[in-house]
Amino acid sequence: MKKKRLLYTTLSVILGSGLIFCTVLSKNHWKSATFKNVDIRFQYSDNQAVVVGSEVSPLIDEFLASQPDSSALSVPAFLLETSLEALPYVADAQVYWNLKESLVITIEAKQAKAKVYMNGQQFLLTQEHELIRAPKQTPLDLPIITGVKDSASAARAGGLLDQVIGSPAFTMDGLAQMAVTESSVVLIPQGYPHRILANTGKELAGDLRKLSAFYAAKPTQELEDIKSIDLRYKNQVVSTTR
Repeated sequence: MKKKRLLYTTLSVILGSGLIFCTVLSKNHWKSATFKNVDIRFQYSDNQAVVVGSEVSPLIDEFLASQPDSSALSVPAFLLETSLEALPYVADAQVYWNLKESLVITIEAKQAKAKVYMNGQQFLLTQEHELIRAPKQTPLDLPIITGVKDSASAARAGGLLDQVIGSPAFTMDGLAQMAVTESSVVLIPQGYPHRILANTGKELAGDLRKLSAFYAAKPTQELEDIKSIDLRYKNQVVSTTR
């Protein structure tokens, strides 16, 4: 009995010592592990290549230059993520070590839903209705919004845009421009040379239903001859031809 107990004790000591040795060895290995490459990956929604590289690269270079060494475990990845997410075109950032000598930086760009012209400058309205300065080097085929005065009115215009493109009368590709005022909205469809006047309040949904029915009842040739369509009158559509 004593021999068995002594054997169990000896085995426990050996196994415990081995576990401690392996833990220390592993810890020392990962402490000394370094990354030799920086892998930057961009993710763009709906193929919108919003330019972020010109801002991202200098920030990453500056961050890495400020680190005392390239130890994988000592690099404060969360600080770099926070700095990247503060950039105007970045929606989300992730920084991690892939255990293969590479520091992986994944950047998700913000998605724009419309171009906004305000005070002689061009902006982008994101899906979250945030107004950001439009990058000069990135052409985007998006509806144009005019008539807004500030970021708050741009956000309200974004809500109107959602209603318009979500209606049976339009799609995102079918709307070229939208001009807003306090009480009305002017819509210019893609491919037709006419303008559409509608209300901006609760009546907008009904106006868009009237427009959809109007389009369905008119042949293409007649639509091409129309100059304007006014939906602001109750239960009727007023149109003028060229």
